[in-house]
Amino acid sequence: MTTPSISKQLSLNPLAEAKAKTSAARLSIIVAAFLILLKVFTGWYTGSISVWASLLDSAMDIFASTLNFFAVRAASRPPDDEHTYGHGKVESLAGLFQALVIALSAAYLIYEAVNRIVEPKPTNSEWFGAIAMLVAAGVSVLLVSKLRRTARLTDSPALRSEAAHYASDVYTNIAALFALVLTAATNWQLADPIISISLSVYILWFAVGVGREAADVLMDRRLPTEIDEKVAQVVGRFHGTGVIGFHALRTRSSGSQKFIEFHLEVERDRKFEEAHEITVNVIRAVEDEIPRSRVQIHTDPWG
Repeated sequence: MTTPSISKQLSLNPLAEAKAKTSAARLSIIVAAFLILLKVFTGWYTGSISVWASLLDSAMDIFASTLNFFAVRAASRPPDDEHTYGHGKVESLAGLFQALVIALSAAYLIYEAVNRIVEPKPTNSEWFGAIAMLVAAGVSVLLVSKLRRTARLTDSPALRSEAAHYASDVYTNIAALFALVLTAATNWQLADPIISISLSVYILWFAVGVGREAADVLMDRRLPTEIDEKVAQVVGRFHGTGVIGFHALRTRSSGSQKFIEFHLEVERDRKFEEAHEITVNVIRAVEDEIPRSRVQIHTDPWG
């Protein structure tokens, strides 16, 4: 007997999913705290605004990580009388709030960088700062790998958002590293604020993407067309057993949960019990094919 893959095990075990997401969110908080301490000292020691820009990014990381830690725990709660569809949209609300904070922070960074261009301030100990940024980039790469893997296994929008945010942290660390090396090698003091502005524009662009993804979920945007194709394939396997086709397919998501609704066209001469059994079999087949899906079908007599 073959052992189920980790992803399959997680998809079949909500408790395992919740534990994996909570563990990843907790790790993010720890890493963000370490990066903040490292960059506070490096920024103070070197006077580099690019390092301070990267520090602000890490400060947003720990804010976002803390928010996600509570969001994924809240989203993992089962449905109740007042939230019959579950609490999955808490993750998207957290993502939307993160996007707003990130955008405001990026705007502030641009303002500070422009001031540094108008009134240049020299940096110092650039090589020390470069080594510190190299360490920060390495730690961020390891964390991004962990977050992406967990987000893929659990289909968590909050962790996907967090992985993307820490990926941007890798870029800001590398950019700050480049600014310090360039300043040390050429003594061109404008390199630091110019690169800081570039970092801020990138962070702003990233915030727009995070906000758009969160808004799509909150506005019940339909799932990708691949889901429609999988539903069609599953229904097609039941042709000849009383199923003729389907119509009125609607899909949406809430956190990692996918909701799928459609009308199933069943041969008119089938008995009620037979039509019911066919419908239940189709529901089970679709939910087996599409992990973390909840399927609702209205059976229509057809033909």
